[in-house]
Amino acid sequence: MSIQKNNFYNNRRIGNKPTNHIVGLDSFRRRLEKDFYAEVYISDYGLNEEEASLCIEIKCNLSLSESLYFLENPDSLSTTTQNLNSRKTLLFTKAYSDLRRKNNISLDIKELNIVLTDTTIFISKVYEQSIYQQLENIATELALHHIYYTKGLSENPYEIFIPVFEANDLTPGIGAINHPLRDSNIPSDDYALYWGVYYDHTEEAAIYDLQSQKLIKGDIQIFT
Repeated sequence: MSIQKNNFYNNRRIGNKPTNHIVGLDSFRRRLEKDFYAEVYISDYGLNEEEASLCIEIKCNLSLSESLYFLENPDSLSTTTQNLNSRKTLLFTKAYSDLRRKNNISLDIKELNIVLTDTTIFISKVYEQSIYQQLENIATELALHHIYYTKGLSENPYEIFIPVFEANDLTPGIGAINHPLRDSNIPSDDYALYWGVYYDHTEEAAIYDLQSQKLIKGDIQIFT
């Protein structure tokens, strides 16, 4: 199986713009740092000041297993979650929703990178507001499939790319993102089909098939 992923993963500095036009961005960053005990870095790749296309990196001093534990038990992560519902990603999505309300420009997340002590998770935009809308589902899938993509808890991947797609699912000539942007914000299962995973013992990527709960052979072709 041939799988393709976004060349943005390897070109994160290209097109980085000032962020002064984004109201409340620094408060948003500090809020994430407080809630997740993390260092947070935010870049903008929007084409002009009428829009913002954010790359958010959250760097935590936690392992993948520890992070999944806190996602499953949000009250243990921050006292601010007391008396709220049990959504794993509530702190992030509420902070992002508040940021959007403060701005009159088009604002979206192009990529969310979660840097842990043993794994880095790259989550890429598939359609408008897809990361915001699907983050809870992604967190759930990460927890549910943990035993499978870690080979029975014996080996953590050092990188996880969410999602990747079969090459024949892609529209020819589209290389800016790793999937054609959808015309409408229709919920999609694209994040729950295939992930790209890299392990320390090999330079080649494996493909984790969430439907079969198996690692399958394949290659990830990077757009240039």
